[in-house]
Amino acid sequence: MKIVILEDVENLGYAGDIKEVKDGFARNYLIPKGKVLQATKNNIKFVEEKRKNILRKINKKMETANKIKKALEGITVEVSARAGEKGKLFGSVTTNEIFEQIKDKAKDIDKKDIKLPEGGIKTVGEHNVEISIYRDIKASFKVIVKPTDEQ
Repeated sequence: MKIVILEDVENLGYAGDIKEVKDGFARNYLIPKGKVLQATKNNIKFVEEKRKNILRKINKKMETANKIKKALEGITVEVSARAGEKGKLFGSVTTNEIFEQIKDKAKDIDKKDIKLPEGGIKTVGEHNVEISIYRDIKASFKVIVKPTDEQ
């Protein structure tokens, strides 16, 4: 089924794009959620008329995303965790712990946008973490994991 995307859909496309998807995916998920319309002549014309509005919103989100990127690029986040003698953590540092440290700098960011190396940080030391802010805008920063003094 040919569809017109009304709002950005991860792994599918951006607002205003025309894509081909499986009928069931469109009918059972995308259309009921209001994310797309079937690509008829009237719907395509409707989206073209709204395209200026959509582009204005996208530009505003891009500006905000670039500000967040500047705020996050190059920062260092310190997290304490219980660790063994060889620097291996009892458990791992999660996105929740990192999100709590950066949430005041990164408004409009969800913790699921934080990408940890190899699925999680499990050792003491310095680690690079990437966060997807909006579309292709990503920021990277360092997380330093220090062992707690508990014994």
